[in-house]
Amino acid sequence: MAGNSIGGNIPAEIFQLKKLQKLDLSSNQISGEIPPQIRNASMLYLLKLNRNNISGLMPTSFGSLSNLESLDLSMNRLSGSIPYHIGNCYKLVNLNLSHNDFNGTIPYQIGNLDSLEDFLDLSFNSLSGEIPVDLIKLDNLISLNLSHNNLSGFIPDSLSTMLSLSSINLSYNNLEGPAPNSGIFNSSYPLDLSNNKDLCGRIQGLRPCNVSISHMGSTKEKVVISILASLAGALLVTLVLVGIFFICSKENSRVLEQNSGTKKESPFSVCQFDGKDLYKDIIEATENFDGKYCVGEGSSGKVYKMVMQGGEQFAVKKFRCEEDDIDMESLKSFKSEIKAMTEIRHRNIVKLYGFCSQGSHTFAVYEYMEGGTLADFLKNDTKALELDWPKRVDVVKGVAQALSYMHHDCDPPIIHRDISSNNILLSANLEAHVSDFGTARFLKASSSSIWTTFAGTRGYAAPELAYTMAVSEKCDVFSFGVLAFEIIMGKHPGDLISHIQSVDAQSINFNEILDPRLSPPTKQKRLKEVTLIADLALSCLQTNPSSRPTMQSIAQMI
Repeated sequence: MAGNSIGGNIPAEIFQLKKLQKLDLSSNQISGEIPPQIRNASMLYLLKLNRNNISGLMPTSFGSLSNLESLDLSMNRLSGSIPYHIGNCYKLVNLNLSHNDFNGTIPYQIGNLDSLEDFLDLSFNSLSGEIPVDLIKLDNLISLNLSHNNLSGFIPDSLSTMLSLSSINLSYNNLEGPAPNSGIFNSSYPLDLSNNKDLCGRIQGLRPCNVSISHMGSTKEKVVISILASLAGALLVTLVLVGIFFICSKENSRVLEQNSGTKKESPFSVCQFDGKDLYKDIIEATENFDGKYCVGEGSSGKVYKMVMQGGEQFAVKKFRCEEDDIDMESLKSFKSEIKAMTEIRHRNIVKLYGFCSQGSHTFAVYEYMEGGTLADFLKNDTKALELDWPKRVDVVKGVAQALSYMHHDCDPPIIHRDISSNNILLSANLEAHVSDFGTARFLKASSSSIWTTFAGTRGYAAPELAYTMAVSEKCDVFSFGVLAFEIIMGKHPGDLISHIQSVDAQSINFNEILDPRLSPPTKQKRLKEVTLIADLALSCLQTNPSSRPTMQSIAQMI
């Protein structure tokens, strides 16, 4: 019942539905308190009450929801302390309590939620006290946001050992002391420690830590401090010379857009530290973008494999943005891709390490995917056998989760606009990664669609694009449906799409469309998964965009 104009209180009677598994009342006008009777919904695994006017305390009875996997109470007026009982929800994968009026300390019991994986967001509250060291136990967590609170004390060094973290935001608090200098605090991943007046360190944006030697008790301590200071200084130099971690700041992005109107100058400046050295390393590794290193080509440029001296492998996407003859479409594609990729971080989206422009070259550097494109895998009879049914199901799941993240967890939402098997890359273990964001667009919060020129790949584009320029996330949903059929059929569905839209879908024999190169799935569980994917793909191919499901619901179902 999300996205309506429902008012009033949440009726306690709704939790008498003993088999209720999902409840989504988000984006309404609901007020009042959360009924304590919620404890009765023991089978609930998804609860979304975000974007309402719910007030009062968060009931301690949440601790009884042992099957809860996703909880979003953000953007309400909840107050009081976060109940420590939330630590009993051991199956939680994501937890969002941001934009409320919670106060008190962060309960250390949150550290017991070892299934937390996607994100933990407690930002924009009035939480105080120190950051619990128990958060280190969340060894699968990808994103941690504790910004805009009243947290004090030191940043626990233990947070730097959380290898799964890809994003951390501790800004706008009262943190103090030196920031850790390892792990995510010393990487190219998104990191925000700004507006903590007593925080110091060698991280960009923080003031240096002042050490008074006169108060040192021994010569040994002085030597240790001297060595640590030297190492810290050398660390910055090493980060520059390693030749790959050169993510530019958002200030650079604004400079890029300001300079994009000139023709004779390089449209984008290099990163604020020594981008020239990094550029030289890339030119050397690819022998000035020699064709023998080219591993792919798209409408906006070519992709090259780069192997650094230490053996690290990266993919360099070189855009057609020549200094003396700028291709404006490629330039636009470059800006769109960089803008999108610096805002997102997901395990099923290819990772951007940095971007740069020097002389006649404009390029972006990504993690290298040894498996290549999904399209190449499916076209090759030998490789197609490696993609057995379990792996194909996982590929579908990975793409669905990436699109769900882009549509529902990014602010503003991101529409890819060109989902196809050519833009799905496979890692060495055949895990799916969505790539090529050159046509991506941000969806404004005040609009359900955007008006833009056509973009996409023939055979994957939604039918409404033939008669309207209005693009919504449902265009990605349609492309996902085509892709899902392609994965289970082993080839593009072609005329099957028009057949599905013109006749009763129930007349389709799924056994006849499964990839004949693989033996049909025999295990009941696997057969059920493949059938579910086919059913979901059918629903994605509805001619009417509003009849298609959301990627969030698809990701949750599979």
